[in-house]
Amino acid sequence: HGLSKVFKHMKWQSALQMKTIMLILFSSLYFSCSMTKFGIRRVVPIMKESRIAFESETDLEIAEISLASNLKLLEALSVHDPENDELNMFLAEGFTGFTLAFIEDKLEEYENDDEKSEYQKKRAIRFYERARMYAARIILERLKLETIEQIEEMPANDFDARLKTLDSKEDIRPLLFFGFAWGLLINLQRDNIDVFKHLGKVDVILGRVRQWNANYYYGIAYLYEGMLYGSMIIDMGGDPERAMKAFDSAEAVTGRKWLMAPYFRAKTACITLQNRNCFKENLQYVLSADIEDMPEQMLVNTVAKKRAARLLQKEDDLFL
Repeated sequence: HGLSKVFKHMKWQSALQMKTIMLILFSSLYFSCSMTKFGIRRVVPIMKESRIAFESETDLEIAEISLASNLKLLEALSVHDPENDELNMFLAEGFTGFTLAFIEDKLEEYENDDEKSEYQKKRAIRFYERARMYAARIILERLKLETIEQIEEMPANDFDARLKTLDSKEDIRPLLFFGFAWGLLINLQRDNIDVFKHLGKVDVILGRVRQWNANYYYGIAYLYEGMLYGSMIIDMGGDPERAMKAFDSAEAVTGRKWLMAPYFRAKTACITLQNRNCFKENLQYVLSADIEDMPEQMLVNTVAKKRAARLLQKEDDLFL
């Protein structure tokens, strides 16, 4: 009965896939624990196919409801198969994408309402922590470590040496999302020195990803480099010129079709440099772009358009 409410908000293909998943799982649960894992591992390929439906969705309300429900389903599956790397990757990517697309969007929307803003900030922190934790289930084993705290306490040089033991093809995906979720988590807590001091390790992680394959996953490692160095003031380590070059590299990966890169360029480096023309040009580009130029990322590009329109309205407040 509860799931039927979710199905009403989903594309029929996704709803059918969800029902198929539940049938497999309930059948597996009826028999035994080992059968449960068998059922879960049959579900993962179905979830791979359903990603296409999510990432091409342009109705943000449907996408948010559907993705939230699927994340809870995946977490329920993970309880029975916590060592399933593919399942953990879905959760790491899912919670990162969900938070960046929807929770941080609400955080911007309510920035003038302290109570609502703080509520959304706490949600974003919790979800990025979950994303990092699921990616850590994979990456810790491959680094021969047991806890995230061991990484946090490890000297940067020792940590970098550990990363050299990883495989550039097999480990790039979990390492990327471990670092990206961690970086976004730190970004929300810049006033907390205990958290902020780990930023160097995140830079090491994403630097390793760029070294292996800088274009991987739409150039997200470049995107984060631009976001980081473009948003910090120079006295705290910010470098807007480096950020601009990173955004150039991120945009080159997709021919500027992935609209999060020009959006975050405007939101960070253009404002830090107090370059109003840069700010307006990038946001207007996002607003005028055709999301069908990149059909596999229409959801992300629709989010970028929404946030760009809001940010452009604040132009006079952001420039001297």
